[in-house]
Amino acid sequence: MVLNKRSQHGAVLLISLVFMLILTAICASALQSTTLQERMAGNARDTNTAFQAAEAALRAGELVLQGASVGPFDGSNGMYQQCSGTGQECTPPNWREPASTGWRTANAIDDTSSAPQFYIEELKQVDDAKAPLDAGTAVQIITNYRVTARGFGLSDRAMVVLRTIYRRE
Repeated sequence: MVLNKRSQHGAVLLISLVFMLILTAICASALQSTTLQERMAGNARDTNTAFQAAEAALRAGELVLQGASVGPFDGSNGMYQQCSGTGQECTPPNWREPASTGWRTANAIDDTSSAPQFYIEELKQVDDAKAPLDAGTAVQIITNYRVTARGFGLSDRAMVVLRTIYRRE
């Protein structure tokens, strides 16, 4: 069978180019989807690492409160008082600013951009709501403490802040 050269117009070439264009679009879409998934997985890992570091700093703050002597709440070494004044002992650090000072550093965690930090606030004393109101019996005073901790992830862009209330017995 002999084909006439005049009857061939390049239809196979045109169809092949269309298929190549479709395959290129599919591959580009798959590559973009894979890149997005890799970023999401990296961000999830970064946030999880920051959360674990903040948890470690929270436990370090609670360990300080479990000690026999807690120390003065004078605005130094991450120890503050809750009050309505504007003194140094009443102004805890701003947790929104990564470079703010006044934090107490906990033990470093592997694979984080910086060591986790915490500070402790001595909350105003409150009366025990369950205490009996018998005549001649003093009302028990309870002091609560608020521990604020922040941890950083693999990069300095991920920061998790956790807070807990602690009561010493």
